[in-house]
Amino acid sequence: MTAADALDWDYTRLASTYDLRADYHAGLVEQTLQRLGLPPGAWALEVGAGTGKLTGLLCGHGLQVLASEPNTSMRTVALAKPALRRAQWLACRGEALPLAAGAVRLVAYGSSFNVLPAQQALDECARVLAPGGYWLALWNHRDLDDPLQREVEALIRHHLPGYDYGQRRVSPQDSVMGHGAFSHIDAAEQRFVVEVDADDWMMAWKSHATLQRQAGSRLPHILQDIRSLVATSSALRIPYFTRLWTAQRKPR
Repeated sequence: MTAADALDWDYTRLASTYDLRADYHAGLVEQTLQRLGLPPGAWALEVGAGTGKLTGLLCGHGLQVLASEPNTSMRTVALAKPALRRAQWLACRGEALPLAAGAVRLVAYGSSFNVLPAQQALDECARVLAPGGYWLALWNHRDLDDPLQREVEALIRHHLPGYDYGQRRVSPQDSVMGHGAFSHIDAAEQRFVVEVDADDWMMAWKSHATLQRQAGSRLPHILQDIRSLVATSSALRIPYFTRLWTAQRKPR
């Protein structure tokens, strides 16, 4: 990753609003951890832990969690939550992990795999995973078939005709299976609805680096137009999908 790429994904200014984003579907994450056969006490590494939205679910399952997050502002938000202090927090990137080979049973990426150079991230993941361990990546996606979300998309594309979500809405299957160290990739998703204060929902939009990067000086105008869609609402029901992929580390 170049210095320019790193700057694109610098969440220092966005950390305070990032935590207003929707949580992942806890049931889907728990079902997945059970399916993978990860017992309480097993060691797990989370890469790009951010403000701890996935970290808390991993800790809740009883895993011994190493939470890697290079951004000081994001770690500060996470560590303000007592439950997340159960994890051991590391200030490192996913391409250079300070762990021994085979150290963990799970390497997880919550909305972070898409911001890393896939080959380097998978090299490190394969190195630190024990044979038979698991790679896991997940994202929350707004349900774009929802009427409000269709209006939001139309507004964004009115301002930014070439708007591109990048890799966060692209299946990672080809990258993972093309790497060679992993087998048996599985995908799962769960739709859910979040009830959220309209003001908080608007604040969460300010944490979207993809939109900020492409909008530049037009961002305030876009957010103002989105706010106009919900001007008469104090509470909203926003549908999301948590989409999740897992793959198993081959024997060395």
